[in-house]
Amino acid sequence: MVMSFLAIEAVFLAGYDSGEKRRIPAWCDRILYRDSKNHSGADCCLDCPVVSSVSQYDACMEVTDSDHKPVRCIFNVKIARIDESVRRQEFGNIINTNKKIRVILGELSKVPETIVSTNNIILQNHDSTILRVTNKSEKHIAFFRIICQGHSNVEEDGQARDHRARGSFGFPQWLEVSPGTGIIKPNQIAEVSVHLEDFPTVEEFVDGVAQNSWCEDTRDEEVILVLVVHGRFSTETRNHRIRVRHCPRGGSAKKQGKASGEINALHRSDCQQLSKTLDVVEQLRNLHSP
Repeated sequence: MVMSFLAIEAVFLAGYDSGEKRRIPAWCDRILYRDSKNHSGADCCLDCPVVSSVSQYDACMEVTDSDHKPVRCIFNVKIARIDESVRRQEFGNIINTNKKIRVILGELSKVPETIVSTNNIILQNHDSTILRVTNKSEKHIAFFRIICQGHSNVEEDGQARDHRARGSFGFPQWLEVSPGTGIIKPNQIAEVSVHLEDFPTVEEFVDGVAQNSWCEDTRDEEVILVLVVHGRFSTETRNHRIRVRHCPRGGSAKKQGKASGEINALHRSDCQQLSKTLDVVEQLRNLHSP
């Protein structure tokens, strides 16, 4: 007993080397400890706030450069009350100073690099378009979800301004996006169908009164879709914005002519029935084949 410290009962052979003394002095061959309990079997409580027990105590027999074999011990410690502010501070100190942990956290927080096949889509006459999302990472899985950031009518000059946010970032009634969420394995491609929904037309009127609670707005409309990508453990995200324009009368499409066809890189002619994830090399070969 040293100043109320307790010595753990040794269950291993003495570590003293009785041979020729040509090694550096030992730093320790016993472990002493002290907690709040004044007798064995005491429970952890406010009157006895720290109670410890030994789960492992042995000698490092593989060490050969000391006159004594070092010993090691693993304690189980129960604390009656934890100061959360101190705990958070110590946790932060460990995160900031431990290089190994910082490297691990850096790997876990990475957002896989992804690309989308187009950033502009034009839909008319019940069109369907395939939006392809490629995960370029060699080893990380990418998670994605698609939301509607804003919705606006297209003005006479062909521009859409003042996009209004929608409740819960939902899609307008004329637009169907499927799947809205998904997982992309490394070096794989996910396909998202962007479809113009069927809805009542202006012909569905009787004596000038619509027979449904709503009818088609013949003005061109535009929504901004945001594809949000994150990694398996990351809280950081990477966003892709895709403009989707609905042209019920085909007016904007006629004005833009060939340029619109070039912008809408994935129009109906490119709507193949493909699996949800494809090998990147095979997919690129299919795109370039006649």
